[in-house]
Amino acid sequence: MIMVVYTLEGDKMGKNIKAHVVTHTHWDREWYMTYEIFRKRLLNLIDLLIENLPKKECFKHFMLDGQTVALEDYLEMRPHKKDKLVQLIREGRISVGPWYTLPDEFLISGESFIRNFLVGKSVLEELGVEGMNIGYLPDMFGHNAYTPSILKGLGLKGAVIWRGVGGSCRKTEFLWKSPNGDEIVTVNLIRSYSNGAHSGKKMEDMKEVFKREIEELSKHATTKNILIMNGTDHEFPLLDLPRNFDEWSKEIGAEIVHSSLERYLNDVLDEKPNLDVVVGELRDPKYEPVLRDVTSTRIYLKLKNFESQILYQRYLEPLSVLSTKKETLNEIEYGWKMILKSQPHDSICGCSLDRVHRDVDVRLSRAMEVGLSVMSSIFRELLDEGEKAIVVFNPYERERKAVVKGILNLDPNENWILVDDEGNSYDFYVEKANPIEFVNHLHTPGDDSYLEIIPFMSRYLKASSTNAAFMMEPSRVMFQATLPALGFKRFYLRKGSSREMKSGSTSFENDYYRFSLNDDGSFRIKDKVNGVTYGKLNFFEDTGDAGDEYNFSPVSEDVRVDRPDSVKIERVRDLGFIKEVELFASYRIPKELSGDRKARSNETLMIPLKLEYILFRDEPRVDIIVEIENKAKDHKFTANFIFPEEVDKIMNDSYFGLVEHPTVLENDEEAIEEIVPRYAMESFLAILGNKGKCMIITRGLHEYEVQRNDVTKISITLLRAVGWLSRGDLKTRKNHAGPYIPTPEAQCLGKYRYRYSFHILKEGSAEEMFENSKKFLLDPVLMPASKLPENVFPHFTAEKGVFLSALKISHKRNGIIIRFFNPTDKKKKLSFERDVEVVNMAEEPIGVKSKEIVMKPGEIVTVKFPLWE
Repeated sequence: MIMVVYTLEGDKMGKNIKAHVVTHTHWDREWYMTYEIFRKRLLNLIDLLIENLPKKECFKHFMLDGQTVALEDYLEMRPHKKDKLVQLIREGRISVGPWYTLPDEFLISGESFIRNFLVGKSVLEELGVEGMNIGYLPDMFGHNAYTPSILKGLGLKGAVIWRGVGGSCRKTEFLWKSPNGDEIVTVNLIRSYSNGAHSGKKMEDMKEVFKREIEELSKHATTKNILIMNGTDHEFPLLDLPRNFDEWSKEIGAEIVHSSLERYLNDVLDEKPNLDVVVGELRDPKYEPVLRDVTSTRIYLKLKNFESQILYQRYLEPLSVLSTKKETLNEIEYGWKMILKSQPHDSICGCSLDRVHRDVDVRLSRAMEVGLSVMSSIFRELLDEGEKAIVVFNPYERERKAVVKGILNLDPNENWILVDDEGNSYDFYVEKANPIEFVNHLHTPGDDSYLEIIPFMSRYLKASSTNAAFMMEPSRVMFQATLPALGFKRFYLRKGSSREMKSGSTSFENDYYRFSLNDDGSFRIKDKVNGVTYGKLNFFEDTGDAGDEYNFSPVSEDVRVDRPDSVKIERVRDLGFIKEVELFASYRIPKELSGDRKARSNETLMIPLKLEYILFRDEPRVDIIVEIENKAKDHKFTANFIFPEEVDKIMNDSYFGLVEHPTVLENDEEAIEEIVPRYAMESFLAILGNKGKCMIITRGLHEYEVQRNDVTKISITLLRAVGWLSRGDLKTRKNHAGPYIPTPEAQCLGKYRYRYSFHILKEGSAEEMFENSKKFLLDPVLMPASKLPENVFPHFTAEKGVFLSALKISHKRNGIIIRFFNPTDKKKKLSFERDVEVVNMAEEPIGVKSKEIVMKPGEIVTVKFPLWE
């Protein structure tokens, strides 16, 4: 590839060099200080801008970090200054947006990323201003493989990124491409978003800073344009700095202009440079740390964030389409804002003060509470209050046979049978629910069992007397039925002879596999589909961790625990369509690190673990529920699976498709951070061997590691307990990653519940993987009711292999948005009963109306229906 590089001429820069100085601040909303302390600094900053920019003609532009939440935070305290702030934005003196917050890219869903943009757009529209047309992503801990698809889908002109590009490209710009082929021009902040920060320097010192940056960046430039980011974390601008640019331009020999990111990108594109192409995920720590282990720090935040996203995306938003009470959309946006405020890297990654993460935890809990209460109200609007009938909602877009669970006000001592509208009867199991467990679900939403409390919450919100709402005998019910695609099915409760739950042996066999327990509580599977045996699945390991909130670091004299002290089979229940095997184990684990942090302590603690295997009669699947009480510090606890072959590649899901990773990586001693095959998934990983094929689906567990040695070992991190925000003595990272502050609550003491699933694959196709994932993640919901909703969802037919990603009321509340993605390598067809408008992810029209769409391999398509007439 031909590349023009602009270099020094003697002791002067090339005369064509144009250095764009973008004065900005990077605003971590919460990190080593709490939100309110940082907000006070934000108030001072924007006050400074409002007061001085009208008087400083030389100061052309200030970038307010690309996130509109800062505007809300400011105007909440300074509403009387709204007009002055808006005027500066309209004049182009201050640039804002397009995001609501700057999110981490590996711990969120693709839909959360899109909602982030849309909520940011709402803030801008309410103020009557426009945001930047650039995907500014300056400090994320690496970048998702499908981020280009989202940026392109939102109609953005380009991206500006730091961290993770590593050795794949050392040019100032490149063409970044998603695995599905979507691409976007990307500005590579090779020397960070702070390469021209003043950091307390005197004015006269800044000339040398600029000279240095022009000299260094000219070696990597794709055009004559150089970008100098004049700002850093929470930094205030030097308002008289641009006054010196004409003089410094002559002395340095390069044109220095006070600029903006949009002006810089336009000037680059005007030269039509030949750009290198970089494909996929950017998580290379060669030149800057990507801090990869934040994917497992403070795991409680990850679990709650995952469930909140599922709740809003696949239950609340679709159900709101059927509601006539459109004021609920305000409540949904309110809940989304709390989720989005929890997703910046310092928040969701768990790498801040303990006080900060108490706030994040509360925000996510509040978002769940809002979502559950609004969903309960919508159910009560759509359905009646029938006591002798139930209606089940299937959020999955395809017909499926599913196990339905829930809590009803039902006497468990009476016998019940269940029949549907066609007269079919179903095996129906009723048992008394533990009232304490029920109350815990009610008051601590966040784990995957929250859907069980929907019937009670609906009853409570509707009851004229709150006391009457609490007068119920909660019983847990369970049955299996075939449910319509993205729809409702009604069942009637009749007096009769309900099925008894039988006990039995721990062994199990169906058409797909033979299951048996190992003596350590793990299990073995004889795969009847592919003819391979998995001898050791779901065994637990504990290792010491001398790291911090950013990175794991091994202990020099480690004590690895990979067997329990004891295992006891507590209960086996055979319900016909599933078998449940429940056992208890105890692990003896060192209490903490030694004083010098080189070894684990001699003192040990017993860690109790409850384990439940759910075996399905009609599916190649084993669901796993793990409950532990962590009492130890400075350690990492993983669930492990042995694949009986060596494989070169492993894959996982990521937003709208699959990403492939090598199972072996070569470390680079010069890299800022250790290079290891430890990856981030959204919800599943898959391993395809010469014989065996399998996948593991998780709810809120994002980190896994691969080790290859005759076999392939997969380790999913359940818990990482550390006590420092940042340390400078890690074996896995050079230097600190943040302030040296103790964070004892990052030791994650307490009780945790995890749910994940092991699946045998027949084909190993993307279609099969995503179908299994959706079935596992999207549980049906039951409600006591005797009528079905009058409204129905917009009708569409999607060829197998096409999956629903969003169903919601549009951003402007003037239509219904449906988004599909095709993760396969084949063309797929979508058809509708009426013409639909093709729109982009920003919900703006981009195509003609049509009743039929042919999706390309990997394509993401968004359509807009009119609102109900």
